[in-house]
Amino acid sequence: MSDRIEYNNSTSKQLAIVHGESLPEDLDFAIALPQILHRAARETTGILYLHSDGTETFQSYADLLEEARYILAGLRSLGLQPQDKVILQLNHNKDFLATFWGCILGGFIPVPLGVVPSYTSDNNKANLLFHAWQLCEQPIIVTDAQLIPAIQTFLDAQIVAVEDLKQNQSDNNWHHTQPDDLALLIMTSGSTGVPKGVMLSVRNLLVSAFGMASANGLSRDSIALNWMPLEHAASLVMFHLTQVYLGSQQIHVSNEIVLQNPLKWLDLCDRDRVTATWAPNFAYGLINERLQGLSKQSWDLSCLRWMGNGAEAVVGKTTKRFLELLAPYGLASNAVSPGYGMSETCSGIVHSHQFSLLCAMAHNSFVEVGTPIPGVSLRIVDAENRVVEEGTIGLLQVKGLTVTSGYYKRPEYNCEIFTEDGWFNTGDLGFIQNGRLAITGRQKEVIIINGINYYNHEIEAVIEEIDGVEVSYTAACAVRRDEDTTDKLAVFFNLSVSDDDFILEIVKQIRKVVTSKIGIYPDYLIPVERDVIPKTALGKIQRKELVRRFEFGEFDLILHKIQVLFNNQKLAIYLATN
Repeated sequence: MSDRIEYNNSTSKQLAIVHGESLPEDLDFAIALPQILHRAARETTGILYLHSDGTETFQSYADLLEEARYILAGLRSLGLQPQDKVILQLNHNKDFLATFWGCILGGFIPVPLGVVPSYTSDNNKANLLFHAWQLCEQPIIVTDAQLIPAIQTFLDAQIVAVEDLKQNQSDNNWHHTQPDDLALLIMTSGSTGVPKGVMLSVRNLLVSAFGMASANGLSRDSIALNWMPLEHAASLVMFHLTQVYLGSQQIHVSNEIVLQNPLKWLDLCDRDRVTATWAPNFAYGLINERLQGLSKQSWDLSCLRWMGNGAEAVVGKTTKRFLELLAPYGLASNAVSPGYGMSETCSGIVHSHQFSLLCAMAHNSFVEVGTPIPGVSLRIVDAENRVVEEGTIGLLQVKGLTVTSGYYKRPEYNCEIFTEDGWFNTGDLGFIQNGRLAITGRQKEVIIINGINYYNHEIEAVIEEIDGVEVSYTAACAVRRDEDTTDKLAVFFNLSVSDDDFILEIVKQIRKVVTSKIGIYPDYLIPVERDVIPKTALGKIQRKELVRRFEFGEFDLILHKIQVLFNNQKLAIYLATN
């Protein structure tokens, strides 16, 4: 059945609500996660790992299953029982996935976290580990042997080396789960800064894997490549569990390999005839930069059928430029697929395959991210929780079998995130047009000045249309200095050239464009280096951190310099005309 839309009978206008296709009647919800790995183990396919040192390892699904059985035995020898939590702090993808499946086989709940460069209290990732450890009632931490001393200085925890777990005898008796049993905890700090554990069930994960495959045409013959950290839901669910579900080939590349040389991403897609891959928007921008002025490469990218673009705001300018630059290498004009999802929805729930047909958008530069996967519904509501008409910006709510049941041991937040009729409040703003979703920003990041709402992404998008402004490093924020009586608009941006005259010209253009197209005067325009813009591992700009630093006075010298440059220019003009 096709996507369904609903109508307001009194006005015959479409309401901003759309339902994904119905799930197939024969979809087996009783299947346990261990069963999909056992099924994949009968295939000749598996996982190719590209390690940070440049070496490569192939692991069949049968080998992954066997290694997971060793780890299962090791965890059981420590006295773990089904539903016990296990924190994963592992450097290598191969160890990470084996430990993940060792937990799944035993009915233990993996809590994946990124490895921390420095286990100190002033490190945000280290603090996330501490809070996750406390939230989960001080569970076992599985890590690399070499990391144990550093973690022990930070936490008085039970820590076990993955190397030791793999020395056990294989345990072939896996735990039989029920569809609604908790299967995975994904930690997220959220906009409040309070770490929360997103509870994902067996059913959530299976429906998400099915939806990812069916919405994007993935099959047993697909070859998927992922280079983003596996502790994130998008990587773990969309680019590992989905491939195990299908029994298809998957490739996992150490994150630092691509960050050091973004073109390596395309090298590997060409070499291994990859059909599906993904990255946040910033990665597409990195490719664009490297390709500018680069001599002709030998890539044949006609193999790529689906390139997901999600996890942060999708910038139309970046995506279009990416497609233009790679068209000579055989990349299809509709290969890049904007999408939407979050940990609470088991990652991607909305996918678009029409980006190249949707370049001219009615709502300025907002990119449509598509329609929902099977089993998921979307709606846009107003402040009173009433469904609005299509084309109206409001709060995005979702419902379906991929949506979390709530946050682990956080009942106060669970009451906030679900409506009385069972819809999940995403906290994102957007609109639905012709049954397709576009995201306009976060509810808590809306800029309200003089009683009017402005949307961060809309402001940022029009600024990044200006030549010389680097894409993916622009942040529009509401700020207030001591002398301000109301919020003011501050814009942080990065420039391709640092010449003073160029800076002045761009500042003038930004003021003109934002004033004319958005209808608001930007009071503070702040050119900064890229590394000044704080981002998450998936490329999301942390605007609250910028606001905090602004109000602390960190950018006062830059603002003073801009004012001096303008004063000098005015003086020069005065002297030249008098």
